[in-house]
Amino acid sequence: DGTDESLLEALSAHVEEIRNGLGLNKSPPEYGAIPLDPYSHTPGFGGVQQPGMTGQVKEDILSRLSELGVSVEEGRLALRPFRLRDEEFAVSEGVWRLPPAPGSGPEKIEEGSLGFLLFGVPVIYRWSDGARITIHRADGAQEVVQGSELDQRWSRSLFGREGLARKMVVDIPRKG
Repeated sequence: DGTDESLLEALSAHVEEIRNGLGLNKSPPEYGAIPLDPYSHTPGFGGVQQPGMTGQVKEDILSRLSELGVSVEEGRLALRPFRLRDEEFAVSEGVWRLPPAPGSGPEKIEEGSLGFLLFGVPVIYRWSDGARITIHRADGAQEVVQGSELDQRWSRSLFGREGLARKMVVDIPRKG
């Protein structure tokens, strides 16, 4: 959007420095506890009142989604990553074992790709010369969306976890 690239690089370096100091990147003995342990606000005299996670876990999830470029703009899901590092991408082909769900199974991860789940749908990022999203539909067909934003129909389907998309492969342009 016209922001000075050197400013963005400096900001990214500071974010990385902060992140490396947090519990997510430390062993339990260094951190002094299990850093990603969910807990609940449960009084000793009653049952679970407000299940939740530690604030750090929530911060890690929200900041990671931001790094992955996940945003919603006017009801449309956009996938525009801006802080991905080469070392986050697979260095060799592998198998991604997904959580059990209808229609899910092991997913092949190719060298140079990165995978995550979004609304229960596997999303695979890979470097490319242009931005496009290939939606692998549950009925076996594929739909290609040019750019990095889904229309409202597909966005609503994902938000509602309708199961119409089996996976999405997102081609992201390499900067620089």
